[in-house]
Amino acid sequence: MDSDRCLVLRVESVTVTYNGRVALRDATFSAYAGERVAVVGPNGAGKTTLFKAIVGLLPLESGTVEVFRCNPQRERVSIGYVPQREEVDLSFPVTVADVVMMGRIGHIGYLRRPSRRDREAVRQALEQVGLTDLVNRPLGELSGGQIQRTFIARALAQEAPLLLMDEPFAGVDATSEEAILRLLDLLRENGVTVLLATHDLRMAAERFDRVLLLNGEVVACGPPGEVLCPAALQRVYGGQLTLWEHERGLLLLGDGHCSGGA
Repeated sequence: MDSDRCLVLRVESVTVTYNGRVALRDATFSAYAGERVAVVGPNGAGKTTLFKAIVGLLPLESGTVEVFRCNPQRERVSIGYVPQREEVDLSFPVTVADVVMMGRIGHIGYLRRPSRRDREAVRQALEQVGLTDLVNRPLGELSGGQIQRTFIARALAQEAPLLLMDEPFAGVDATSEEAILRLLDLLRENGVTVLLATHDLRMAAERFDRVLLLNGEVVACGPPGEVLCPAALQRVYGGQLTLWEHERGLLLLGDGHCSGGA
């Protein structure tokens, strides 16, 4: 461990079973303050399972998760979580402002009214994601990119030091993708640690400090130039990929199904 960096997240020997099968086995890695980690792997590799285990939504079969030395399974820990769009119930009658204000529950409490500070945090979060003109729009009337930005705004309003984003670029338009990329830079400036699940290895190589390569277990974790190598990628993707050389000397996926988007 690097003693000069602030340890935010520690995942140690974590195994999670889901629907009667092992979805994640013996996962171990750490993340530090302000770091940007891309979590990559094929569908079914355990990316969503890992995120839900970190925030305490799935029980651990074994191992430990610590966020600032606290156990999210047992203690209240401030973690921002942006789920996949498919997990959002669009029939629930809430507006964009309602969703973002949910991020303030930890500050407000369940039986108190939002303060001026809470309303200002919501306003700032909506401004950062470019949705101030949709504040009163029902969630079910939004596009895919707008839904993703709404849940990112909720996480921003929460003011959590750790943010998990589960495939936020899947099915979004170019405007939303650019807005999310700008937010990643802003979060880095504010010292927020980000774990982001993605299928886009080109983006992982170019915009992230480290890559966590996952396929039911942690295959590799480290700088993109070390992790995105032929041996590791073949182990994860098998014959599903074609390798091409990136300008930074990295070998990445050339198959559009694996390298771009969902």
